[in-house]
Amino acid sequence: MYSENEKSQKKFLGGYLNFVDSTKFFTTPFSWLYVIVALAFLALPVIVLAQGIDVKIFEGDGKIVFGFILLLIASIFGAIIGFVIAWNGRKNENVGKITIDLIIDSVADLLGLIIKSLAHFLGVFGFFAGLFALLFGDRLLGSLGIGLDAIHIMIGVPLFGYGLVWFSRLFKFLFAKISRIIVMVIVQVFKFVIYAIATIYNFIAHIVKQLFSYFFILIQAQVDLLVNGLKVVIALVARLGRFLLAYAASPFKNKDYNDAKVTYNE
Repeated sequence: MYSENEKSQKKFLGGYLNFVDSTKFFTTPFSWLYVIVALAFLALPVIVLAQGIDVKIFEGDGKIVFGFILLLIASIFGAIIGFVIAWNGRKNENVGKITIDLIIDSVADLLGLIIKSLAHFLGVFGFFAGLFALLFGDRLLGSLGIGLDAIHIMIGVPLFGYGLVWFSRLFKFLFAKISRIIVMVIVQVFKFVIYAIATIYNFIAHIVKQLFSYFFILIQAQVDLLVNGLKVVIALVARLGRFLLAYAASPFKNKDYNDAKVTYNE
């Protein structure tokens, strides 16, 4: 029987392994990027306020200050819209196994959502920026470093934002298609590299094997030559030895040559 501590540990470990094997292991950390993007939109009004303080907009007349405050409120409103769009996007989690297609689609969704959120912010903020510039003077736009006139901003930027909303959908489609093509090309190149490496390796291994084969054949020939030479030397030594033994056993080995010569003369 398992103790309560062991059961809790197994339950925790099993839950963790199930979490790792599921798509939530990828989608949960990835959803944090949506939160970061949403919070980034909330920082846009702060940037507008900092820009106004930098150009000392609050030191101007009351009409310009009032117009800038309305412009700041418009930036807050546009930032809230961008924040809500980005925040709601994090709930769109894909299901299934973690695949290349899942990663590509998740990145495409995130980038498309960023474009769509930015389009809404630009549309709202651009319209009110142009409107307030018409009412309170072009200095409002100059305080933000915008060189266009109020009419172009009020009409052009919302139209541009509207186009960006449609482009976000097209961007998601194109990004997914192009990314899949790039991944396919990378896979094919990787396969080709692996095949080329295997082919080169087999070729080098064959060359090395042949070189070792010739090397061993050469060594074997030299060894055979040395062995045959040793056999000849041993045979000559054996013959010389037998000759010396035969000479040592000869009856004439102790005869005096002079005695033999006198006996011959007699």
